[in-house]
Amino acid sequence: MADERKAGGSPTGGAKLAQAGKAAGQPSSVSPEGATAASAATLLRVGVALWCALFSFLVTNGVIYPAVAQVDPWIREWATGFSVVVLAALVAIMKWAPQWMHPRAYNAAALAAVAGYLLCDAVGFHLGSPLLLLAGSLLDSLAEAWLFVLAYMGFAEIDGQRRPLLAMGACLAAYLLQPFIVLLQPFYAVALEAALFLALFLCVRPLVSGPLRRAQLSEPQAEMAVTNPRSFLSFGHLLYVAVFVFSVVQGLCIALPGPFNDAPALPVAFVPLAIILLVYLVRGRMPNADGLFSLCALFTIAGMFLQPSDQVVSAGVASASNTLIDAGASCFNLLLVLLVGSIAARNRVAALPTAAFMLGLYWFGVGVGAVLGNSAMGLLGWTQEALIWASFASAMVFVVFCFVVLKNVSFSEAIGALQPPVPVVEAPAGPAEPSAHERCLGVAADYGLTPRETEVFELLAQGRTVGVICEKLVVSLNTARFHTKNIYAKLGVHSQQELIDLVERYES
Repeated sequence: MADERKAGGSPTGGAKLAQAGKAAGQPSSVSPEGATAASAATLLRVGVALWCALFSFLVTNGVIYPAVAQVDPWIREWATGFSVVVLAALVAIMKWAPQWMHPRAYNAAALAAVAGYLLCDAVGFHLGSPLLLLAGSLLDSLAEAWLFVLAYMGFAEIDGQRRPLLAMGACLAAYLLQPFIVLLQPFYAVALEAALFLALFLCVRPLVSGPLRRAQLSEPQAEMAVTNPRSFLSFGHLLYVAVFVFSVVQGLCIALPGPFNDAPALPVAFVPLAIILLVYLVRGRMPNADGLFSLCALFTIAGMFLQPSDQVVSAGVASASNTLIDAGASCFNLLLVLLVGSIAARNRVAALPTAAFMLGLYWFGVGVGAVLGNSAMGLLGWTQEALIWASFASAMVFVVFCFVVLKNVSFSEAIGALQPPVPVVEAPAGPAEPSAHERCLGVAADYGLTPRETEVFELLAQGRTVGVICEKLVVSLNTARFHTKNIYAKLGVHSQQELIDLVERYES
């Protein structure tokens, strides 16, 4: 069955961004294809991190949540909703207040959440406590949201030519091991997921320290979207809408099971991934984002049309609709990883909010689809006729969206048009503004004032009266008036205010 949750003077903001890139050993501007030279060790780290992310969510949805649902069926929904809230908070921080981004604190919170999750679920399963299992699931969601974002950010640091191979390898390796997940007891599944989280963090941490530093010191994304509009896809772009709609459809597929859809899915669902990988290795190319989305849509639509009438071929063999829907889901997981990597590589500063928004959008869409499907079936009644109508209507709406609404939309062109943001670096500081004393000396020299007249002139420029000048310089009133008259004549002014204005306008 399709997976229910997820796929896998202070300096200005621009100056701080440039400083962050320099401090992290990264160039302040990156080529559009994200051509970061990566060693074999770096590629291995990213590949393992992606595999840990994908396999951990298969473990969660294949063993842990079904076991939790036997205690309380609503825990999964609460955990999914909390994941969306965490990701939305990350997007909001980067959009409006990046100074609130504290990577060390977030890393510590995620690791503490992993430990708390392991403890709560272990005790919760032993005691059958819904409260402890809910607490564990929420902690799991917190850690999962942050660590998945880190994995995607690390993936974006790899050059464009190697990203497809890494993504396909990680997805294929995760799905190949999927049949063995059902052999795990819930406690061992929880321990395995915690170990996967820890491995993910250790692999990706050295790779994302620089990007996280850039994110922390960057300008708010809302401001950068104005100064660099061609570096961002708006959150209302049809690419994101398509991700959301597909996620809703997956949620509907979960909520609209056929009468025999409880049969375990066969690993044949990942055969399309194997074919794509084989073509890539032989021909050096793979479907672009548009072709991959069309492939996902075709598998899913075919599965939805077959869903009301599917039959189990034999005991333990998955139905045709399940296989097709799972094939669409596996291809879509690959598409999500590649989309995040491609968009984030073209705008490294926005890598974190891009990953968080895409993941949150997908998880939220699946939840919405499940709610809509359950509501529709509840209103129509859980009958075969109701299932036929609900599946057919959902499939037709999805067909219209994919082949009418998206007819003239190219995801590849939208991503290709993105340009790296140009950081606004502060210009070198010019000569310091002359002080009032320096201005007075300059005016006095230019207009040929005597040393005594210069002393009187400076006091006049400060707004002093003749009486104060007499006290300061210890001269008589007549002497002060005499010097003032001579100064006015030499400067060509007729009042003290004109004299002050002359000094303020003076440039050395």
